[in-house]
Amino acid sequence: MKKKIITNFIKDSLRYIIAFYLSIGVIILYYYITADIKDIIYPIVIASTIFLIFIFIEFVKYYNFNINIKDLINLQRDKLLEETNQQKYFMHVLKDMQGEYLKEISRTNAENNSYKYFVSQWIHNMKTPVSIISLVLQKIKVENMNTERNLSQEEISSFIQEIVEENTKLQNGLEQLLNILRMEQFAKDYEPEAVNLVDSIKELINSKKSLFIYNNVFPQIECEDDNITVLTDEKWNKFMIEQIINNAVKYSSERDVKKYIKFNIMNKHGEVKLNIIDEGIGIPEIDINRLFEPFFTGANGRKYKEATGIGLYICEQLAKNLKHKIHIESKQGRGTKVTITYFLNSQ
Repeated sequence: MKKKIITNFIKDSLRYIIAFYLSIGVIILYYYITADIKDIIYPIVIASTIFLIFIFIEFVKYYNFNINIKDLINLQRDKLLEETNQQKYFMHVLKDMQGEYLKEISRTNAENNSYKYFVSQWIHNMKTPVSIISLVLQKIKVENMNTERNLSQEEISSFIQEIVEENTKLQNGLEQLLNILRMEQFAKDYEPEAVNLVDSIKELINSKKSLFIYNNVFPQIECEDDNITVLTDEKWNKFMIEQIINNAVKYSSERDVKKYIKFNIMNKHGEVKLNIIDEGIGIPEIDINRLFEPFFTGANGRKYKEATGIGLYICEQLAKNLKHKIHIESKQGRGTKVTITYFLNSQ
């Protein structure tokens, strides 16, 4: 290590040494041609001595700095001897780089912890439907082994219905986990562009036509101008709105009563607001402030078994990434209004 430092110092200082003695050579040559060479020997010896002392001092600084730079491995920055401005600047830059790396490590650790939390919560949520299906199948098996009687059609239908409900939970859970995994690709897949919001919503409604018809819920678009353009990523924006539509339909569905979902679009004061208003069961006031928490299902989630508590969390994360704003207003029994705000100016 020490030998390498000395070698590196000689290499770094070689151009100064060559420049100095080249200058000395020129001066000697000049005096040799024009005057007595003896007159220049004494000043040259003094200059060389001063130069060598200077080189030695620089070497000590260089040596100490390079020996102690190993302490950076243990983050012992206070032990470093920063002698020159170059070394001080180097340490300043290195400290900034170190800070950025530590931030990146912290961010990565936070993402990993968040991912572990989601997976553990998802596994916990999925254990319930799996356990129920196992119990139902076990019950059917026990009943079949009972030779005294056969299962009635009503009992069979009841068992099948239980299995279907729990299977739906599993399907929804898998879909939501897939959605979370998709969000990890957001940065790589994000392409902001000018999007006609009205056309985009119409396309989304047409793609979900069967869902609306099956649940007796019908969409209505309200806007003064069909040519309202916003800056967003069309795919991710559609994905976010789709989560809201799914919730609106799910909590509005009454087969014997026609319900509506309104898409109200307003363009004013430098921003576009998309209000998605349903006529569903609404949300209890006590749950409003927790709607964007992951896996929070609230009072409605206890009534609707297929609720996962992930959809609105995904919406909030997407809105944040897209630089939009999402807000929810609701009254129990009077429907829900979800507002997405698109800022026309960069914010």
